[in-house]
Amino acid sequence: MENISPADSANILREIASALGYLPHIDWRIALLAVFIPFLLIYARNDIRVRRLRVISDFIASYPTTRDAKSSRGESSDTKSGSNPSLEFVTSKYLSDLREPTDQPIRLGSSELIKEIEQRIRSSRIIGNLGDLRLFLSSLGFVVICYFGFNALLKALSTGLQVAGVDGIPICGAPAECCPPGSFRSQIEIISALAFVGAFIAAVRQFIRSLAVFDLSAYTIIWQTAEIFASVAIVVFLYVAFTDPTRLLTSPLGNAPHIHDCTHIHWMWLVLAPLLGLAPQSATKFLFLKLQSLVSWVKMDDDRFYDVTRITPLDVIDGIDYPTRFRLGECGIYDVQNLATYNPIQLHIESPYGIYQAIDWIAQAQLCNILGIEKYLVLKQMNVRTIFDLERALDYKTSDSGQRVTDGPDEFDKIYAGILFAATENIRVIAKTAGVRAFIIRNEQGDIATDPLTARPPIEAAAIDAYCEWACHTITANPARTKACVEHLMGWIADDLHVRRLRRIWQEMSDDLGERSTRLDNPPDQPPGT
Repeated sequence: MENISPADSANILREIASALGYLPHIDWRIALLAVFIPFLLIYARNDIRVRRLRVISDFIASYPTTRDAKSSRGESSDTKSGSNPSLEFVTSKYLSDLREPTDQPIRLGSSELIKEIEQRIRSSRIIGNLGDLRLFLSSLGFVVICYFGFNALLKALSTGLQVAGVDGIPICGAPAECCPPGSFRSQIEIISALAFVGAFIAAVRQFIRSLAVFDLSAYTIIWQTAEIFASVAIVVFLYVAFTDPTRLLTSPLGNAPHIHDCTHIHWMWLVLAPLLGLAPQSATKFLFLKLQSLVSWVKMDDDRFYDVTRITPLDVIDGIDYPTRFRLGECGIYDVQNLATYNPIQLHIESPYGIYQAIDWIAQAQLCNILGIEKYLVLKQMNVRTIFDLERALDYKTSDSGQRVTDGPDEFDKIYAGILFAATENIRVIAKTAGVRAFIIRNEQGDIATDPLTARPPIEAAAIDAYCEWACHTITANPARTKACVEHLMGWIADDLHVRRLRRIWQEMSDDLGERSTRLDNPPDQPPGT
């Protein structure tokens, strides 16, 4: 290798210094802010884990089946102590990433599980395990995009929002001499910064929602990083294509652009850029709708039934007001169906609400979700609030001191069958929109008159009201069969995994309360004057 002369060394150093001069200057304040955000998220995630693990530990110590291998009735449990699946799922959610890969998922008793929880709490520290380290490494892309986004935002705020057009190239047909050099690049930077602000706020909201349900993972961070990048890129593309958004309202797509003042950003883009970034994928959907006429071969949604397929709000549940509705939204519960399928123990752990309150809400939601909001509200006025109230009303058996089983009164089967088979406005709208005429199938003995001139056909297409009336008459016409038919209906309504899970928790806690909780004591009559 030849020796390098001092002159050559000096030239090399000058070239390196010249090259470094083109590198952007790093603002360490912005860099620290970009690094601090994922660090704060990981710290909050560990703090939430520790707090909820302590609540789980206390719950395990007080939950009925984790204390005793036998129920309060003296019967042997069908499973070993501490083996309620609902509780195990919640515990595993907060311990899974703390366990070593070699650990085997063994079903532990209550005391062993509490010891493991305490051990995992002591070993869980900020960036103190491989899970947190992997989570921080997955956020490096988010750190980079946040650095450039905040840098562009500060630059936009410092230069102001009133900028000009392209480097000598006209915008929207404007003459080239009216556009100062570098102005269009400044416009793009400002639009990018505004879109980044909206996308960043949306990402932070998603991170907070993920923290509330302990769902912050590497996937969540990478997904939000990609969403920010995609939102900014598509908003910039839309700005270049539609510099004057009012053209979309006055002229169809593809017309020649008219003369536009390229020395300013249109005021509508100062609103559209952050809004399109704020709603994830909204910019993509906006672009798709505008180009829909060019891609007519894409299948579109069948929107005929939108009016009858709306979600049922949580406000219909007793005890859930407007603030509580938004608090449940932090747990990922946005409508009645979400609440009906939620784990009551998990809801108690991840929210400030008690276990009995969570059970009552979910039992109400299951009745509303299965029957629909109309029939649910009607049944509430008839003293049926939960899925178990309806189960007891239709299929309730009692036993006297001689252990003789007695069925509930048959009259209630007819009373509530009339509501269960009632035709609602929603079913009328569905039948009218879809053009459905249900078939009524009659038998020869009871439904067709003996006179051939007045006899009705054995199969007849009828309106939905007539069909519901016929269905209710079919199961109640024979008193000997009414009870079996109605209880069969209740059987498949209640045979749902979510209902069965809730029923098990209900039964275990009911057993723990003991026989004295079934009714108030009725002391014998006292003699007069006592």
